[in-house]
Amino acid sequence: MWLNIYYIFCYIVFGYTLAIMASYLYLILQSFRAQHKLSINMPDDETIKYQMKSSPLTPAVSIIAPAFNEEVTIIDNVYSLMQIDYPSYEIIIINDASTDRTLELLITEFELVEVPYDVAMRVPSKPIKRVLMSTNEKFSKLKVVDKEHGGRKSDGSNAGINVCSNRYFVCTDVDCIVEPMALYRMMWLVVNSHVPTIGVSATMLMSNGCVVEDGHVVEARVPNRLLPMIQQLEYMRSFLIGKLGWSTINALPNISGGFGLFDLDVVVKSGGYDNRSMAEDVDMLLRMVTYMKNNGLDFRVAQVPKVCCWTEGPSTLKTLYRQRIRWARGLFEIVSNHRRLFFNPHYGPIGAFTLPYIFLFEFIAPVLEMCGFLFMIWLIITGGVNWDTAVILFAMIYMFSVLMCFFLLFFDYTTEAVPWFNRPKSYAKLLMMALIEPFIYHPFITYCSNYGYFQFLRNTTAVWTPIQRRGVKKKTK
Repeated sequence: MWLNIYYIFCYIVFGYTLAIMASYLYLILQSFRAQHKLSINMPDDETIKYQMKSSPLTPAVSIIAPAFNEEVTIIDNVYSLMQIDYPSYEIIIINDASTDRTLELLITEFELVEVPYDVAMRVPSKPIKRVLMSTNEKFSKLKVVDKEHGGRKSDGSNAGINVCSNRYFVCTDVDCIVEPMALYRMMWLVVNSHVPTIGVSATMLMSNGCVVEDGHVVEARVPNRLLPMIQQLEYMRSFLIGKLGWSTINALPNISGGFGLFDLDVVVKSGGYDNRSMAEDVDMLLRMVTYMKNNGLDFRVAQVPKVCCWTEGPSTLKTLYRQRIRWARGLFEIVSNHRRLFFNPHYGPIGAFTLPYIFLFEFIAPVLEMCGFLFMIWLIITGGVNWDTAVILFAMIYMFSVLMCFFLLFFDYTTEAVPWFNRPKSYAKLLMMALIEPFIYHPFITYCSNYGYFQFLRNTTAVWTPIQRRGVKKKTK
């Protein structure tokens, strides 16, 4: 009996592994296809800038950035947003009842005063106490909203939606450093689409290790610390292969809360961000897709292949642990709350392909890996391991993982999606991370995922803990 169970389990693992590899190969091919298509249809940055700057029809954009206890980076980040090169935009900083000097620093640095403002309550949010604007003309783009504490970023984002004055808005994290051409790249995909574009996902990488001058990344570098270095590789896989690949069939599963553009009207009709959700960015996009499909409306969700934004990621195990447990809980929540979309072709490629992929290869994978690990320990104890088969299976998975990294770096080299300061040295670091990631990083993430699922099933109260910012390296004058 136990021998039969062993063989059945081995066949399941082998088949599951082959299916994951096949899906990754598909996404790699699709990402190359997307880049080829964009290289034909999307001109260089200077051409995009010239055409959009000279056109009176270029839409204005609102940038919404909730802030809670961000005194370490808040001034640099606001200056970064002000350096975005775009014809017409406003910056809305949401002070979510910070207990540190965030609001005080903003008022002093940008010469803010309270102004009368008619707030349109389009979506639910905690009460807004006041709106502040600058008395200095050079800061005229800036609005600061002081509100009651909502507990999560989603409530601050909803407050920004209630204040913004443009059809399109970008929701971002206040610690993000935005590339000057970011809005041009994103809005180009909106204005040149044959169908309404309800959202645009921007490629994001980690600012850890980068050199910043006047709120702008002047030297893009791979982080020197181990954890951020591995996460940089993970980010590149997610955006340059995963999201770019899914975008070719209009099946993007989410737009990152770190930096993403949305159609205000569709967001409002979909109910805005859900402040109860642990995965508010995925949740809102799926509700937008549901609204569009249920009303028979055509739409598109696009992905920008070049880096538009840099964000500071976790640099310690403690902060990474908290982040990934929250992400795991959010994934379980999405599977539970949006289960009617999964394997449902009525909701287009997202329901027919992307969500089944997420369920089978992202949601189930950590559980299967943990079971496999425990089963392997039991086999070692009982002497039931077929070491030849085990070594071959592990070598196959390991080599595929490393080969995938080679594809990723080749993709980046040919497209220059990431403006690395020292490309050979950067690639060497990332390749080194690809070699050690399966041994030290992946098991940790698998544990976090399973523990996050366990917390969700126990209905443990979720606590949103912001990442402790270290700030970025400043260029010496």
